[in-house]
Amino acid sequence: MNNKNKLAFEKSEYLLQHSTNPVNWYPWSEEVFQLSKKLNKPIFLSIGYSSCHWCHVMEKESFEDQFTADILNKNFISVKVDREERPDIDSLYMAAVQMIAGNGGWPATLFLNEKGIPFFAGTYFPAKANSHYPSFTEVLAKVIEIYSRDKESIYKHSELVYENLKKYFEQNSSQKINVHNLYDKMSDEIKNIFDYEKGGFGTNPKFPEVSKLEILFKLSKRYNKDDYLNMAQLSLGSMITGGLFDQLRGGFSRYSTDRAWKIPHFEKMLYDNGLLIRLLSISYQITKNSEILINIKQNISFLLKEMKNDKDLFFSSQDADSDGEEGKFYLWDYHLLETILTKDEFTMVKKLWDITPEGNLDGKNVLSIKTSIKDISEKFNKDEDSVNKSIELVKSKMISYKEKEIKPNIDKKIILSWNSLVISGLCKSYDATQDQIYLDQAVYTTHSIMKNLSKEKTLFHTIDYSQSFLEDYSYFTRSLLDLYASTLSTKWYHLAKSFCDETIENFWNEKEKVFFDTTEISDLFIRPRSFFDPMMPNAAAIAASNCYKLYRMNNEQKYFSIVNKSMEKVSPILTNSPLDTPNWFLLYSELHEDNIDIVFTGDRESDYFREAKKLILSTYIPNSIIVANDLDDNSFDSPLFKGRTNNKKTTVYLCKNNVCNLPADDIELLEKQINNEIGVVR
Repeated sequence: MNNKNKLAFEKSEYLLQHSTNPVNWYPWSEEVFQLSKKLNKPIFLSIGYSSCHWCHVMEKESFEDQFTADILNKNFISVKVDREERPDIDSLYMAAVQMIAGNGGWPATLFLNEKGIPFFAGTYFPAKANSHYPSFTEVLAKVIEIYSRDKESIYKHSELVYENLKKYFEQNSSQKINVHNLYDKMSDEIKNIFDYEKGGFGTNPKFPEVSKLEILFKLSKRYNKDDYLNMAQLSLGSMITGGLFDQLRGGFSRYSTDRAWKIPHFEKMLYDNGLLIRLLSISYQITKNSEILINIKQNISFLLKEMKNDKDLFFSSQDADSDGEEGKFYLWDYHLLETILTKDEFTMVKKLWDITPEGNLDGKNVLSIKTSIKDISEKFNKDEDSVNKSIELVKSKMISYKEKEIKPNIDKKIILSWNSLVISGLCKSYDATQDQIYLDQAVYTTHSIMKNLSKEKTLFHTIDYSQSFLEDYSYFTRSLLDLYASTLSTKWYHLAKSFCDETIENFWNEKEKVFFDTTEISDLFIRPRSFFDPMMPNAAAIAASNCYKLYRMNNEQKYFSIVNKSMEKVSPILTNSPLDTPNWFLLYSELHEDNIDIVFTGDRESDYFREAKKLILSTYIPNSIIVANDLDDNSFDSPLFKGRTNNKKTTVYLCKNNVCNLPADDIELLEKQINNEIGVVR
């Protein structure tokens, strides 16, 4: 256990965690395939990430076991991959896992030939066989037997897997469908799987699925019906009050193991929290719900306090496990709480968080809100401010107690794409709340990305790593467009346009009419591309959406051409199952709904400019773009400024589908126009 394998030279925290395993691990490299061919050994590929609970379990059971390691070392070339560091490898091989095993997840366990093509795959295999899975050593023994006795069947199976993967990643290459009126189909799909009692989609496990929830806000606006809004609010409310949200420290876990959002899988991912603060901010724009505002503050506080480094960049994840146990840091014993709190405090929070002697997970309690502050206030005959202060004091006591325990590990890897999601979330939070701290942090993080993860128009997925992916360019470009909308500073527009052009240069294939996930220089046997949204927005859909926004801002036809070709390419999947491609549906809605252009001209220092900007940003206006001419910087010459740049006085033009209202130069007129053209400003 003291000897280190080749992972000891890697930078990834996940790979370093395995560097003292007795398994002779290799990082992903050309050397692996050369050794496989030279030594006539299959490749064992294990893909995971540092905060993955079942990855830790399989490591402890199998990869730290000398007997299992001896089998692997003698018969395989073993490779470890951090899925967060190499999302391209994960995308390709997770498709293979789902194809071969029928389901996916991490750790991903695959066996490859010397070309890297899988012939068998699964996820977690236990040390001892059970009614669901064979043991890992049984799997190894079977693979060794077939590889030594019937290699021909392995190669035939590999070829079959290769052909199916090729079809999967190249689907819809020739088929074209005219996409029209997807709203009814989307509505039907949502109604069929939405949980009207607990919120969210399906039963369990339940993931936040932010993009699908955003569609509910869009449908509510389109039909001017509260049904869809109530569905979105029910979902957010259930997540906020349930165990999915850390009631003490803030931050959302990756998913709920139960239908009611009470028992989470405790790991916290940066991308989830970045996406959720954006969605919560949209909710607040619409509803002005004070509970949503509180949660926005709590969640951003968690990111700033626990997930940010001294360079204003955000860490990738926080572990589910601590001290060798899943969720230990977040679970509370009834009698322990009884001893560390006063009698009155315990009586109050016992009701608030539904704390019971039997608990709700392994005899202990995951905190979830059972009743409202108002109910607590009435029951204990105290005013709500007093109750809130008491609860904050209780939280401080409980956090202080937990400080004595071993904390969950934080993977301090910096991922550009995930930081970009946080920037977009912070911008939307600023728009909704006008809290300058959020916008300042978005700017600080953007500057840090430019300094630490960018060089000469090239972006890097992680610090000190040479790879870059479509998600890095598309998410970062979107965050820059969001920054422009929040600040109306011309420099962010120019930077967004520059990186959108780089996205097209590096990832767009004109022949295939598609954005690929990787550049042409790739070490994979298939260049992956995807149309589906797993838990993060589909990177190609975001890239196409960026092009559409830029087209609307500058009228450059190359951007609109890419949007049309992308929509044509995705049309069969989008038409067949729009709910599986929510970000393509969101782009479809941008193309087919009323487009709102908001143009600021004249003096940027006036009170009216600030009031108008605040009003517009804090209002939910889907399918809108905001532009502003700068009297001191005419480098952004949008066609939307034509005939309007001579204004010295602050003036706002509100245009729907290229038809503009009379110029508004006072806040009452502007608010009236917004109410008339877009809907009531709530």
